[in-house]
Amino acid sequence: PDGQHIISGSAHPENLVKVWSVASKSLVSTCTGHTGFVWTVAATPDGQRILSGSEDRTIRVWQFDGAPVSTFSLLHPKPVKAIVVTPDGLHALSGSDDKTIQLWRIEDGAAVKSFTQHTSGIQAIALLPDGKRFVSSSNDTTARIAHHGLGLAEPEAEAAAPEAAAPSS
Repeated sequence: PDGQHIISGSAHPENLVKVWSVASKSLVSTCTGHTGFVWTVAATPDGQRILSGSEDRTIRVWQFDGAPVSTFSLLHPKPVKAIVVTPDGLHALSGSDDKTIQLWRIEDGAAVKSFTQHTSGIQAIALLPDGKRFVSSSNDTTARIAHHGLGLAEPEAEAAAPEAAAPSS
């Protein structure tokens, strides 16, 4: 989050979130609590909080030192595969195998808006450089761009995966 650390998530049997020092290449802290694969991690812009999403269908918020802050289990009924924090550091977007993207408040996990434009599980979410829009990709072979925050707009664009080219003779 600060250019000095890397955050990683691990699979079974550990199911941990780890913070590593880039300079010393050593483990700084460990976040313990998920009961399934940790698919995704993100940090708040100020570097004070870490968010993680898991196969166990929870989103957890941690302090940078690994201390738990919150666990949210009602945002997605299926595994959480993608998380990104908005530039204000107060909200996050999470994507799941439930085909939805949820915009929610980091402080209390309250859902703000649900995006349902995909027809299959969400695999990735990234903020666009303007900080006001995000792109999501899904197993439905589409990428969609949408606005986040108050007054959310519907998706602006969609890009489908190209069909496999027929072999030339």
